[in-house]
Order: sequence, then C-alpha cells, then structure tokens
Amino acid sequence: MKSSHSTVLGLFALSAILISGCATTTDMSTLDSRLSGIERRYYDSEKLRDQFQFRMEDFRKSQIDQDQQLRSQSAELYAMIERLKDDIQKLNGKIEVKEHAYQQKMASASTIETSIESRADSLEQELISAKDRLLRIEEYLNLTAGKKQSGDSKPGPDNATIKPKPEQSADHFLSENELYAKAKAQFDNGELDASREEFQQYLKRFPKSPSADAAQFWVGEIYYRQKWYEKAILEYQKVIENYPKGNKIQAALLKQGFSFFNLGDKANGRLVLKELVTKYPNTNEAKIAKQKLDGP
Repeated sequence: MKSSHSTVLGLFALSAILISGCATTTDMSTLDSRLSGIERRYYDSEKLRDQFQFRMEDFRKSQIDQDQQLRSQSAELYAMIERLKDDIQKLNGKIEVKEHAYQQKMASASTIETSIESRADSLEQELISAKDRLLRIEEYLNLTAGKKQSGDSKPGPDNATIKPKPEQSADHFLSENELYAKAKAQFDNGELDASREEFQQYLKRFPKSPSADAAQFWVGEIYYRQKWYEKAILEYQKVIENYPKGNKIQAALLKQGFSFFNLGDKANGRLVLKELVTKYPNTNEAKIAKQKLDGP
C-alpha cells in the first residue's frame, strides 16, 4: 500500500515537471531511478509475502502429520496395555492350575516319601526342591493353620481346641504404625515369610491407610526376592490397579517388568518397561528401565 502511494506521488511529480517545461536530463534520470527503486521494493515485498505463505502452508502440513503420528502412537500404546492385561489374566489361570496340581501331590506325599530311598541322587534333589515349593504354597494359602500339632499327649477335651499363637493375638493390639514397622523390620532382617504375613495382616486391618500401597508393594517384593516371579507379578499388579495415585506405581512397574524378564518372557517385560518410560519419563525408575531396554 505504501509503495503504490509512492509510485503515484512520483508520477504526479513527473507530470508537474513536464507541464512546467523545466525538466532537465538530470531531473529525468533521477526521477526514473527513483521509480525503478520503488518498483523493485514492491516486487520484493510481493515475493517475500509469497515465501511466507508457502512456509506457513508447510508448517500446517507438518503439524497435521505430527498430530496423526501422536494419535497412532497412543492407539498402539493402549493396544499394548490391553494385551498385557490379557497375558496377566492368562498367567493367573496358569498359577491356579499349578496350585491345584501341587495340592494333588500333597495327597500322595506319603507314597512319594516311601520311594525316596530307591531314587537316584539327582531325582532326590528334584523332590526336595518340589517339597520346598509346596511348603511355600501351603503357607500362602494358610493350609498349615488347620493341621494338628504332633505330640505324645493323649486325646481329650483339652486338646480339641487349637489355641492361637501368642504373636498373632498380640498383633491384633498393635497400632497401624507399629504393625507396619514390625513387618518392615522383619523384611530388613531377611525374615521374608513372617514379614509377608504381617504386611498382609496390615492390609486387612488398615486397607485405607496412606501406607497401604507400600505394604502391598513389599508383599510383591518378598515374592520377587524368593524368586517366585509369577506371584510377584500379580502382587505388583495390585499396586498398579488398587493404588493408582500412590507413589509406588513406578517401582511396581519396574519390578513387574524385571519379573517377566526373569521368567524368560522378554516380550511382556519390554511392554511393561516401555509403559513405565512413556508414563513416567523423568523418574529414576524410567532411567533404569531405559538401560534394561537398551541392553542385550
């Protein structure tokens, strides 16, 4: 608009000079030079405006492409999470089948014990390992609570009632903080089975406690340390589902992913760690997950 105005003024000046009859060769040359400069600036401004419009169009296209890419990545992530939930449900079913099989083996334990002496040393070691596995399952399912204590006392009315353990009755009177501190101290001292029972008792008595998510996490951590990775995965999942606003989500995801890796299930392990990195990218757990994903 300004350039057009200058052009009109220049033409008006030229007309005035020609009419007056006083125009010289120098005046005409100067005027022609000014008009040429005005025209160049006008065309340059038009060229810059066209270039700006082209750049804006490219920018809009790039933004559309980025939005489509983000939507695609989000859809892929949701699909990965759904697959992971299905796999966890399948894993839960497999564990139930295994527990049922172990209970059947318990019924025939006496027959197995009678044939131990005739087995080879390698088979005997396998049997010992299986017994240890069965014992841990019994403790988890509280199947040993109803067994009668062995002894030489005669049967009678006094033996009909099983008295509770002193420590169990004492725990009932412990406060929320005292019970949690006791369970954590047992965990730190390596008394894993006792610590797990205390944390589970804590969750029953104080399910709405601010430390409930931490107690649930330590239950999973105990199974992880005992290398019972199937149970650890399920206990970590309870932290993720039952306490979504707690501060143990990142740690639960990290250890759940490691549990899958320890079971040889690298596909699900990588899915869990990728979810951790995506949702909580600035946490220490995410850094550890990245190192695991980038490793061999």
